[in-house]
Amino acid sequence: MNAVQALIGLAGGLGMFLYGMKMCSDGLQKIAAGKLKQLVKVLTKSPLRGIFVGTLITVGLQSSSATCAIVVSLISAKVMTLAQALGVLLGSAIGSSLTTQLIAFKITDFALVLIFSGACLFLFTKRSRRRSLGQILLGFGLIFYGMFVMSSAMAPIKDYPLVAAMIISLENYPFLAFLVALIVTAILQSSAGFLALLMTLAGQGLVGSYAMIPFVLGAHLGGTITGVLSSLGTPGRESKRAAWANFGFKLINGLLFLPLYRPLTTFVLWSSPDLSRQIANAHTIFSLAMALGFLPFTSSVAKLMQQLIPEKAGGLGEAKYLKENLLEVPELAVDQAHRQTVEMGIIVSDMMKRLFSSLRDADEEILDYIIETEQAVDALYLQISKYVTTLDSTGFSEDLLLRSVQILYTVNDLEHIGDILMNVVQIARKANQERLSFSQEGFEEIETLYVLVSASLTKALKAFEHSDSQLAHEVIKGHPKILRYEKELRYNHFERMQLGNEKTIATSSLHLDLVEALLRQENHAVNIAQVVVGIV
Repeated sequence: MNAVQALIGLAGGLGMFLYGMKMCSDGLQKIAAGKLKQLVKVLTKSPLRGIFVGTLITVGLQSSSATCAIVVSLISAKVMTLAQALGVLLGSAIGSSLTTQLIAFKITDFALVLIFSGACLFLFTKRSRRRSLGQILLGFGLIFYGMFVMSSAMAPIKDYPLVAAMIISLENYPFLAFLVALIVTAILQSSAGFLALLMTLAGQGLVGSYAMIPFVLGAHLGGTITGVLSSLGTPGRESKRAAWANFGFKLINGLLFLPLYRPLTTFVLWSSPDLSRQIANAHTIFSLAMALGFLPFTSSVAKLMQQLIPEKAGGLGEAKYLKENLLEVPELAVDQAHRQTVEMGIIVSDMMKRLFSSLRDADEEILDYIIETEQAVDALYLQISKYVTTLDSTGFSEDLLLRSVQILYTVNDLEHIGDILMNVVQIARKANQERLSFSQEGFEEIETLYVLVSASLTKALKAFEHSDSQLAHEVIKGHPKILRYEKELRYNHFERMQLGNEKTIATSSLHLDLVEALLRQENHAVNIAQVVVGIV
């Protein structure tokens, strides 16, 4: 095998390994993400518990980035403080090191069995849970077979003394080894991927003993780069604080331990005769030391991050809860889309309230505000719809699929209500320009209809927010009452016209348009309630 073939084999094996990690993580998330999220909510009351939960959830999902995504969603939802989240992130480093311990096992003989078993379950079963289990087994098989392919590809490198000498010589340049590991890990977007590659090289005698510690520390820090870069593209402050705090923890950890690489190497070499296990042990030692060292300071670090990355005022049209990095964890992405939809509903309800007051007081500034806010509602509709439809629904549970559809229905109804309110703006503006005023009786009836419709919309949105079918049924059952009142209102209006009420005659067109607009808003409120109870 020549050098080109060796590089192709290395790249192919690494590709298998990384894809196996992705498959394994995706399968575990489909099975356990929701339960683990609930566990995080319950067990993160103290930083120490947070470390335990962070370790558990990262081992369970085989992904520290998924753990970070869960943490960010819970901070956004005000379920968890940043200080509690930092405990979970420290635990995720320990969880990642346990993943490294797992890949240090040499079970290549079983890799193909895992691949076959996983493929059968994934391809030939229909139940989503079994398919997810197959995905996990297939992922583990690819991880270990990828390790085998990399090891086989690296074997001939020893026959190239110059290349072997260059790699081994890095033990004399610890900071350079640290940087190489950091850069390669950032490119691979996986510290486990780099450490698997390092184990392969070590197995062929291509890693000098004193290079091991700098390599592991560099990989430890390099694994945070993806999170930092992805946080720069997200509008929320929470992901930036969490990502930079995680980067800071590992940077300080690396700078503290790198000068001590020689005595630490002696200790790690003593810990196991197996080279792969030594690398895994080094990773675990540094993760434990970092977690225990920073544990007492999580509250102080949280305060520091809040000062360094303060809140900024966001526009109404900014979808602050829709995080791109959560798209890899559909359960969390749907949670955040639901939260954003609730906020959109609050904005629409506020528009409705302000607009009615402008009808009473002829306030042009409020009308301008409604026009501006309606553009924000349109922007939120587009952002939420795009976010939800971007999710890969393959393997969605029935509940998750239903929730995503409910969100799409609800934002559509809210956007339509916004359009209706724009029609009401035109009615109000015409009344102001022509100096028209409704009759006292007519306006009181419109006010009563507004109160009924507003209460209906408020109940429907509360039912959507809390998945409250009882409240939703109240909205649906109250609809006929509003329809009856609307008919009574029309009759009274025409009766006043017949009796010659001048204000009623002058404002008849505006009056009826306004009643029609309120009735259309009521229909959309009922639509939202019907979605909650499954009538779609």
